[in-house]
Amino acid sequence: MRFNGVDIRDVHRAVSVEKEIPPGMPEMTIETAQGWDGETFVGRTMGRGSYVVRVNIACREREEAWRVRALLAQWAMSSGNATAALEPTHWPGVAYDAVAGSISEPEFVRGFGKVVVTFVLPRPVAHDVAESRASGSGSVSMLVRGSMPCRPVIRQVLAVGRSGLVLTLDGKAFFTVRGQLNAGQTVEIDTGRAALTVDGVHAEERVSVTGTVWRPGFTPGVHTLGSSDGGTLEARWHSEWA
Repeated sequence: MRFNGVDIRDVHRAVSVEKEIPPGMPEMTIETAQGWDGETFVGRTMGRGSYVVRVNIACREREEAWRVRALLAQWAMSSGNATAALEPTHWPGVAYDAVAGSISEPEFVRGFGKVVVTFVLPRPVAHDVAESRASGSGSVSMLVRGSMPCRPVIRQVLAVGRSGLVLTLDGKAFFTVRGQLNAGQTVEIDTGRAALTVDGVHAEERVSVTGTVWRPGFTPGVHTLGSSDGGTLEARWHSEWA
């Protein structure tokens, strides 16, 4: 397995992985609104998860195991206070966004110091390492893989000046930008971070609240992303798996 671009086997030649335990299905909290005839589904909140790595350190002396444990801790903490890509051994091409949680003391068993490294996954969803892209003039076709909706970044270069901009998903409007826009300006929407920029400057105040859904439903399958402007339209995303 790799974390932050470094394979755990490169930490020290005495290190081997006994077992990797991925997070499994994310735990969901269902939000509802009370009504006179029952409850109405409002949304769901995903809880964080963990990725556990059981590591064997081949050693003759306890001091050697502690030294290698220190190197493992340095490797696990290499991302500092930010998440980094954790790439499982048995699932090539995908990664989790992870940050170090803990590393246990060595437990000495028959020439090995056994330690457990635990990574915290703020959002316990696996995603493609490689980014998918689609582009066109005023409309693009997106093939979303995985088992969960993706969260694309959408970029529109306006062909003509206009008042407002409307984006559609499979023919249904889901995002509206208010105000005057000029030809050549670039509008970028990050649906994962709920951010809007115009020519690189944050412009969230221009988002129409009544005409916008930040989670419109880019579910697995083929989708058509459209725009009220015929300029260059591009979508970038990572397919995701629960």
